[in-house]
Amino acid sequence: MKRMTTILSALLLVPTLAFAQPTTPDDWYKEGENQYNLGNFEKAIDAFKKGFELEPSESKKAAYLFNIAQSYRQAKNCKDAQFFYKRYLAFKDADTKKPLAPDKRKEIEDRISELEECARQQDALTKKPPDVNPDNGGGGDPKRVGDVTPPPVDIVKGPEEPVETLGTPKVLSMRLVGGGAKLSTGALDVPIQATVGLIGGYPLSINEKLLLELGGAFTFTPVPFEDAMGENKSASLIALMANLGATYTVAPKIGLRGDLGVGLLMFGGVSESPFTDFAETTGTLSMPHVRIAVSADYAITNNVLATLTPFAFSFSPGKDGLRAEGEDISSITSIEFMVGIGYRR
Repeated sequence: MKRMTTILSALLLVPTLAFAQPTTPDDWYKEGENQYNLGNFEKAIDAFKKGFELEPSESKKAAYLFNIAQSYRQAKNCKDAQFFYKRYLAFKDADTKKPLAPDKRKEIEDRISELEECARQQDALTKKPPDVNPDNGGGGDPKRVGDVTPPPVDIVKGPEEPVETLGTPKVLSMRLVGGGAKLSTGALDVPIQATVGLIGGYPLSINEKLLLELGGAFTFTPVPFEDAMGENKSASLIALMANLGATYTVAPKIGLRGDLGVGLLMFGGVSESPFTDFAETTGTLSMPHVRIAVSADYAITNNVLATLTPFAFSFSPGKDGLRAEGEDISSITSIEFMVGIGYRR
């Protein structure tokens, strides 16, 4: 019975231990971080190397090399530390989309120079024959190889972001969209109309995933109608807005975006139309305007993206003179569905 219990326990323990072992690059990365923080630098090196071997993204591999170098440095292995710092710089040199900052490069190059000197000292100490010194009982040189110790350093906290992202524009962000708009103008039933929009602004990066866009937006919607004589005419809804956009990167190449626009809606060409109960008006009718929209972006290249706006809603309070079938039009609203293309740099 005791033997059977032991066998059953072992059978249960084996899959549990197997499940607990790191299996993915991210798992090995976290294992390396844990071992580093515990001071187990040799185990950290092994974990980061296994993660490097499994990592499919070339843009993430530089972070593994950096942490291997850091771990070797903490383990007082100057020769291997400077080797992996050099490999880290080589990987970053090949990264044209997310290159290393000049001050960071200088810091690494200075560190390599220090480690090369440290490696020479360590190599000289390993080759130096022991001294017979009466003062220390005839033993060898009390200075050990491990005494050549660089100052403590930190590993990076996570793999670098993949290159295949929406990018981080620094100068301009624009998008041209088009689709359909369902207008609501009081008692009048307006069929779905074509609509186009142009949105752009200055990009402001908050962090690696969140990007704000401060700028403006323009939308245009033609509104056909028949006048009192049955003649086909067309009015136009033009919106000009200050716009705030926010894009959050949820996956490589994919971002979710929200827009808030506040400005002015101009309803032109409505004199003697059903929107004024066929009364004559002078000029364009202007009113305050608010627009909200949600979108999904997909990066075709680092600068060009496709965008889908499944829902956009705009609201303007009614203007004096807007009437339909004997009733005032209290508001003009629009629900839009749009697709388009964007450019960022």
